[in-house]
Amino acid sequence: MNDLAFLFAVHNHQPVGNFPEIFKAAFNDCYRPLLEALAGHPGFRFALHFSGPLWEYMEKKERGCWDLVRELSIRGQVELLGGGFYEPVLSIIPEEDRLGQIRMMNDFLAENFGQRPRGLWLTERVWEPDLPRTLATAGIEFTLLDEEHFHYAGVRDLHTTYITESEGRSLRVFPIDKTLRYDIPFHCLEDVESYLGTIREAGGTAILGDDGEKFGVWPGTHKLVYEDGWLERFLAFVEDRKIRMMSFAEYLDGHPPSGRVYLPPASYEEMMEWVLEPDEQAAFQRLKAGAGPEARRFLRGGFFRDFCRKYPEANHLHKRMIMVSREVRAAGNPGDGLRQVYKGQCNDPYWHGVFGGLYLPHLREAAYGHLLEAEKTTPDPPGWKVLDYDCDGRDELAYRDPTFGLIAKPAAGGTLVEIDYRPWSRNLTDVLSRRREAYHRAAESAGQGSESGKSIHELDKKLPPDAAELMRYDRHPRFSMIDHFFRAGTTPDDFRRVDFGEQGDFVDGAFSFEASGGELRLERRGMVRAGEERVPLVIRKTVATSDGSLRIDIEVENLSGRPLDVTYGSEWNFLAFPHEIELLGADGAALYGRALRFEPSAADAVWTFALRTLSQSEEGFDIIHQGYCLCPVWSLGWAGNGTKRLSVVLKEHNGR
Repeated sequence: MNDLAFLFAVHNHQPVGNFPEIFKAAFNDCYRPLLEALAGHPGFRFALHFSGPLWEYMEKKERGCWDLVRELSIRGQVELLGGGFYEPVLSIIPEEDRLGQIRMMNDFLAENFGQRPRGLWLTERVWEPDLPRTLATAGIEFTLLDEEHFHYAGVRDLHTTYITESEGRSLRVFPIDKTLRYDIPFHCLEDVESYLGTIREAGGTAILGDDGEKFGVWPGTHKLVYEDGWLERFLAFVEDRKIRMMSFAEYLDGHPPSGRVYLPPASYEEMMEWVLEPDEQAAFQRLKAGAGPEARRFLRGGFFRDFCRKYPEANHLHKRMIMVSREVRAAGNPGDGLRQVYKGQCNDPYWHGVFGGLYLPHLREAAYGHLLEAEKTTPDPPGWKVLDYDCDGRDELAYRDPTFGLIAKPAAGGTLVEIDYRPWSRNLTDVLSRRREAYHRAAESAGQGSESGKSIHELDKKLPPDAAELMRYDRHPRFSMIDHFFRAGTTPDDFRRVDFGEQGDFVDGAFSFEASGGELRLERRGMVRAGEERVPLVIRKTVATSDGSLRIDIEVENLSGRPLDVTYGSEWNFLAFPHEIELLGADGAALYGRALRFEPSAADAVWTFALRTLSQSEEGFDIIHQGYCLCPVWSLGWAGNGTKRLSVVLKEHNGR
């Protein structure tokens, strides 16, 4: 096979905010042994991409790996690929941040390893047609994309390169071979050799780019790759067959493009399915199963940005990121604020597939933490600011003081969608709703097959105990300050299981609003069921902060003139872990080591439960603690017209 050229790229990434022990284990089990093995075969030339979080960790904690990369670079064995430094999905961040993150990585690699990258690893291979202009402006000449991108454009020859452009700025694009991606390192070398032989006979080039974690981090791969010797056998095979390992830049200089292509928005095949709603996924899979090969071009699943439609929490994080980015740049002296924005753009908590991503609270918390740190570098606006931060065509309101940052959505139940405790740069209401996922449907049949020779996308997964109880789905996002009216006899367990009748129309109804100084007033005239009748009520809520205290005054007015008895609840949801909450019965709760107290006024009870989700990850199904729901309830009775006054206070331990 000495006339076969093989282009081999490895991409390594750990998210901003991942646990230090995960970084350490990834280097021990994968990154270090992989680099050492490749360094032992100097003729094996390859491209390497580490994301910024890994470079930063390596520089401080893994100097042996750092020095090995420098040695590989000096000897010309490794080609370093650029990218957005903190691994953002480039297409969903502002253009200035795209360029800033790419240039940050370019400068970092040039300064530390003597290479200014010509190529870029595109995060999750999420492609949109305007990217060539961005990448060319940043000095990037090529990137790698999945073969699916090319199928959707009607391209048949995938063992060569193409050129594309946007606004006259061109970019070379390399198709990643999906068969190689699934075969290496999961299939025997005979399979790999046979497939490479078909590429050679067709006069093509073998092109592979994939996650480095498949060489030791993914379940079972450390044993397969190192203990069982798959990698050493593969490297010896490449040498014995005299396969020409080339850098991507060398290939670029020596081979003109095979043609021009215009690629539609896409990512790898699995991602295009994960973004679909569960019923849409099932329909799409049926469609693919029944369609012939010629239909492949026309079946491409969803669009990455639809994660913002599928998950309100992802949309909120995304729009908050854009909001903070604009504020930092408008402040005129971004400094460390811009780096904090970049860290908050790390892609992982913005989507969910086979990996935890959005479902992992520590990744969401890290993103918000960096965005809130960035926000601190900008001036606080006086009073409440009216804006449409989430681009839904309806007004929201934002407020900041030294203690709390608040975002209210009058059109969505007059709720608070974000409560930040600014001294800690922590979003206290960063809670994920329980929702139906496509893999819940398949959960009961999981764990029946063999794990041998499967990639991470093919592994069977075992269902944890109590999974059925976890597959209860919320009717609305887990915002705070939600107004409920419960049917008589509703129990706390009914509330937890979402097995109750909502008697009012306030949960997601639109409230009018008026803001003055530091005070926000919300009002809605709605209806509540009383037996067979619908009775008019008004809810007025006043939101105000002072002296380390957030106070919500609630008025419920009976407009009917008739006697009325109802059970009212004010739902609040907090990102708090079991060691961070102390329940105080009807008096509320102490939170975060008693740093904050949640205090309803004279409630009959506070219904409380832990929010837990069932999601999938690399190793199987995970039960993940997402926070706590606290719902003070009051029995309200009127002899006729009249108003009941309640309050809920969230305050610092020494707040008034």
